[in-house]
Amino acid sequence: MEEDYYCPLLNKVIQLGLCMDINYERTKIANFNILPELGINKEEADQCCTKCPHLPFKK
Repeated sequence: MEEDYYCPLLNKVIQLGLCMDINYERTKIANFNILPELGINKEEADQCCTKCPHLPFKK
């Protein structure tokens, strides 16, 4: 079952899968080109995602 979370980076509710894609790309585990597609740079994502209570995994 897919879970939905409020994403402070995007200022909206997103599915866990999108959160994972953002974080995989942010931490350079994978490159989906999701950050440029969303108009977000890595520094913005790092700053916001590392403080998020829904961070899907630890560094």
